[in-house]
Amino acid sequence: MSLAYFIYNLLVLIILLLYSPVLIYRIVTNKEDISSLLERFGFLSKKRINNFRDEQVIWVHAASVGEAGAASPVVAELKQRFPEYKIIFSTMTNTGRDMAKKIIKEADDFIYIPFDFFMIVNKVVKAINPELVLIMETELWPNLIRYSKKQGAKVMLVSGRISDSSFKQYKYLGSLLKDMFKQIDILSMQSKKDMNRIIELGADKVKVCNNGNTKFDQEYGKVNSEVKEAIYQEFKLDSKQPIIVAGSTHDNEEEQLIPLYKELKTKFGDLILLLVPRYIERVEEIESLYKQEGINTIRRSRIKERDSARESVILVDTIGELAKLYGIADLVFVGGSLIERGGHNILEPASQGKLVFFGPHMFNFKDSTKLLLENRVGIQVSNVAELIEQMEYYLSNPDILEEQSRQAIEMINDNQGASWRNVELASRLLARRKELSK
Repeated sequence: MSLAYFIYNLLVLIILLLYSPVLIYRIVTNKEDISSLLERFGFLSKKRINNFRDEQVIWVHAASVGEAGAASPVVAELKQRFPEYKIIFSTMTNTGRDMAKKIIKEADDFIYIPFDFFMIVNKVVKAINPELVLIMETELWPNLIRYSKKQGAKVMLVSGRISDSSFKQYKYLGSLLKDMFKQIDILSMQSKKDMNRIIELGADKVKVCNNGNTKFDQEYGKVNSEVKEAIYQEFKLDSKQPIIVAGSTHDNEEEQLIPLYKELKTKFGDLILLLVPRYIERVEEIESLYKQEGINTIRRSRIKERDSARESVILVDTIGELAKLYGIADLVFVGGSLIERGGHNILEPASQGKLVFFGPHMFNFKDSTKLLLENRVGIQVSNVAELIEQMEYYLSNPDILEEQSRQAIEMINDNQGASWRNVELASRLLARRKELSK
């Protein structure tokens, strides 16, 4: 083991030791179950291991909800191309795993990615014995990559993305980062900018390519008229009411949206606001905040109790419904952008044919932001005052809004195909591996 890996593993071990009281607390308070913790420490059940013993395996890893969504069309394409392979899908977060189970029907099993300590990772990689490991976006774990290669697997980065913050942080990894790049067979990036950045960080340009963003291929659950009608009935809404959906909001953003709701409500009396916080455990906090402002709210989980005459702010405290709720929106605001969070996936509402509003802080989604702005299907605002002004304009001009909707769908259709291109590269890696093993 090189000095760089020795230092890295030592740091991981120290972090695990320091984090252990938190893990114990999460188990005691039922925020984490013991089986998931055991998985993270590399203890897979015998039944699960036997399911993959002597099988051809592809391992796909995505960190959380967003990456799981981006991976879904890739996994579907893989299963169609390689039905004889078992696909195991790993995530880092509980919400990511829940989402993956809902939208990725083609995967044969779901696990939590093991902590990236060499003994733990080595144990899991040997148990799964994958022929191919596909890593989504920015999940560059040194030991996962290293021990997958030692086991004989091909490793590929899919829809790779290097954000501003990641670009600065990766530079500190030095020789460890360069060794990781050597171990990865193909680095397929989302954009030309990402491609140039990863080459600047030390990747061999022969291995690097730009194949676009697989999120354009994602099935976002487009809603037809029947599904829309079902949502209207369940939520006790009228299709003629103006509906604003604020998705993936964060702390301080819901508070900033209060004057937007109040002002637009005075001009559009039947206005409905659906608030979908990024972390649903914050719903109680948001509920209290709006109550202090004299605004009646209702939780989505209690929607049957909704008094449509009183409660025009709906707090969505469920997971996996944001896409279809975008489908009934007249206007969409995507959170994480009024604060310095870096934004969230703005392609999701655009794919539903929606004009998308977002704040000034979109540094994690620069290419998507540029694309939406260039195609005039995104509106970037500096603050809530601008957001109010712009939303009022489009609510007052439905014909212009309808034209924007058509442009959004055209933009998505013109940029699809990244999943197919990535799986085509993956198939070449598998063919090369079989050739070398003869």
